[in-house]
Amino acid sequence: MKSLAKLIDGEMKRLLRYKILPVSLATTFIWIVLLLFLSQKEAREMAPLLICVDVAAMSILLLGASHHFEKQEGTIKTMMVLPVSLVEIIAAKTIGSMVLALESAVVMSVALFLIHGITFNYIVLLLFIAIAGAAHAAIGFAFSLRSRDFTSMLGVLIGYMFLFTIPSILFGFGIIDTKYEWLLMISPYHSASHLITSAVTGDFDIAMTITGCLYLVILAVFLFKFAVYPMFKDNAARG
Repeated sequence: MKSLAKLIDGEMKRLLRYKILPVSLATTFIWIVLLLFLSQKEAREMAPLLICVDVAAMSILLLGASHHFEKQEGTIKTMMVLPVSLVEIIAAKTIGSMVLALESAVVMSVALFLIHGITFNYIVLLLFIAIAGAAHAAIGFAFSLRSRDFTSMLGVLIGYMFLFTIPSILFGFGIIDTKYEWLLMISPYHSASHLITSAVTGDFDIAMTITGCLYLVILAVFLFKFAVYPMFKDNAARG
């Protein structure tokens, strides 16, 4: 546990050194400026989308940037000779990624309250963000580890967004009919979006909520065990 705490502390310092945490905060600040020009009703409707973009797409993007910075510096290979397990290293990086998602959600929640007086179930929201954040951290790891460099990872991320994110956004704006939502739940992004939207609006579909939580947890476990762990070990060994 002490080793994990030190690794997490190192991850947070690297997020600052690589300017990843400041970039995440800057993105959230842009969303806050947008909220100033929206009515209370519009802000409540847009909040889940803005939070989900940070939890999903931005988490993958920033985790990928961090990984490739570390790869260039040889940081990951250095970690492999430390008296810590590979599981602890991956766990620390996952927690660092989730901190970015939680930071964004907390700042957005405070802004929504101060600007529009909007409140919701914060405990449920943070729980759903933790689940969605872990799943998208696993996706981000898989994208980064299979990419030669940051540019190629961006190409993979754009493909992911085109396939999974855009249909969910279209659904949110009512362009895709609600009868197709169960089909959209195949998308990790939409499952995360559904959970976050439920927490913000307070309108829960029990079956979809349980399905979304289980799907994202199972997806995260599967990716970490069968994709991230072996690829991370191989990448670290090759430098």
